[in-house]
Amino acid sequence: MFQSLGRYAKAEEYLKQALSIAKEIGDRKKEGEGYEKLGTVFQFRGEYVKAKEHHKKALAIKIEIGERKGEATVYKNLGVLFCSVGKYVKAEEYLQKALAISKEIGDKKGEVFLLPAKPRKSR
Repeated sequence: MFQSLGRYAKAEEYLKQALSIAKEIGDRKKEGEGYEKLGTVFQFRGEYVKAKEHHKKALAIKIEIGERKGEATVYKNLGVLFCSVGKYVKAEEYLQKALAISKEIGDKKGEVFLLPAKPRKSR
């Protein structure tokens, strides 16, 4: 909620608390979600190195626990991040991975976001 309101410092504070609790109780799924959400907060603030670190940690956990939809989401986030910093080849690599996983698991919403736009026919 705080993130959607642009209150990134408060969002970061609460997400770090949640991440700490997830680690403490050994909830790997929630830990992965915490890293992913923190990565997004850092990304919105333009802190791309921190964002990448957190997304990579989230990705490792999602792969470890076999959460394919979450894995696709993190690949998408990394693709958007690399696009933001002008690394388009790397961005495309991550977005293609996200698309492949989305297709594999039948996540149509994930596919829609990742499919390239088709050029419109002129009238």
